[in-house]
Amino acid sequence: MKRLSLYGFSLVLFSVLLLSCQSPVSVSRISADTDIDLSGNWNDTDIRIVAEALVDSSLSSPWITQYKMAHPGDNPVVIVGTFLNRSSEHIDTSIIAKRYEMALINSGKVDMVADQSFRASVREEREEQQFFASEETAKALGKEIGADYLLQGSVRTNLDQSGGQMVRTYYVSAELIDIETNKKVWVGEETIKKLIKQSKYKL
Repeated sequence: MKRLSLYGFSLVLFSVLLLSCQSPVSVSRISADTDIDLSGNWNDTDIRIVAEALVDSSLSSPWITQYKMAHPGDNPVVIVGTFLNRSSEHIDTSIIAKRYEMALINSGKVDMVADQSFRASVREEREEQQFFASEETAKALGKEIGADYLLQGSVRTNLDQSGGQMVRTYYVSAELIDIETNKKVWVGEETIKKLIKQSKYKL
């Protein structure tokens, strides 16, 4: 009887230990524009803040008006160049560039052409149409729209740490360059600063 009770107790203890070792995953869907900071690293909220600020700055700058005065009836044509990551952490800068591109197109004030990463595939498709598509539907060569301006930028960081506190500052800059003259027609920068506190003692 004692052996049976001991066996039963051991079985219960093993079950409790097994359940305590499990870490069930809980997933909740939240709104895409909800601001959440878990680690203090670069996140989607920072992307949204930076993109909105830089787009507002560039669209309110006089370069668009100046272009339209010199070219009545035409929108300036922009191509996205490189957004460099010069920060101390992994940042997918292509997301910033894409958000920027979307906002410029949706403004109706700027026309965009395919960037370098997509241009090669478009040209390949157009060249293949010369052989495989009908004469009526094949798109002609040499009809690309040349960009007037190149958009490029970079992300840099600065860290200041003492004890359990850290200040992490992101500097996101962007600029528009006149492709024909190399003249910079607009330069903007948005700063994100975060104070991160971490307890020295963990439970």
